[in-house]
Amino acid sequence: MILLAVIALIIVGAGAYYYFAVGKNAGSAMPVSNIVSGEYQADYQEGATNAPVVSSGSDLDKVMAELDGTDLNQIDKQLDSISADASSF
Repeated sequence: MILLAVIALIIVGAGAYYYFAVGKNAGSAMPVSNIVSGEYQADYQEGATNAPVVSSGSDLDKVMAELDGTDLNQIDKQLDSISADASSF
């Protein structure tokens, strides 16, 4: 009877260790995408690290407002400027 209690205690202890130590760190690894080529993995991981955490509806509203306020034409302006500079060489 005591032997069964010790075995049960060891199993419960191992399960608790896995849950608290290993289970919480399972999702903290940097994401790796098979779609993104190797040379851009660092940028992909940086974007994943800097992405805002959305844990509630108000957080989602804030992120959506930020995305709605993003000027996508600004990226094109910068690329056009780089192209113009490159063509002058």
